Amino acid sequence: MNNSSVLNEIDWRHLSNIVYAYDTHCLKTFIEQRANIFIDETSLKEWTIERYSAIPMSITLSLASFIRSLPAFHSLLRTVQSLLCKHNLRPLIPVNMYELNQSCFFEPCQVNCAYI
Repeated sequence: MNNSSVLNEIDWRHLSNIVYAYDTHCLKTFIEQRANIFIDETSLKEWTIERYSAIPMSITLSLASFIRSLPAFHSLLRTVQSLLCKHNLRPLIPVNMYELNQSCFFEPCQVNCAYI
């Protein structure tokens, strides 16, 4: 959207800050954690339950890192922060999981899995 009548400059600045926070805190955190999970390129047959649970956990931690990075989140009372996470984190995980997995689609381990 480039229509300045729809959003003003402050709104664009807020959106830009949110995108930057997502890229830096959520995406970067997930990619770093994912690199640790797939560090040894172990075949899928040798994966343990800890490895399978590490991916959803890293997605959740990445999303929480993003939310905590937003200045508006810190302006809320602790009880409101807790309620916000409790009631909104779970519905955001599937959408965020799709976005994060798309960012890692061309990693060697992903490409290898596509041909199995």
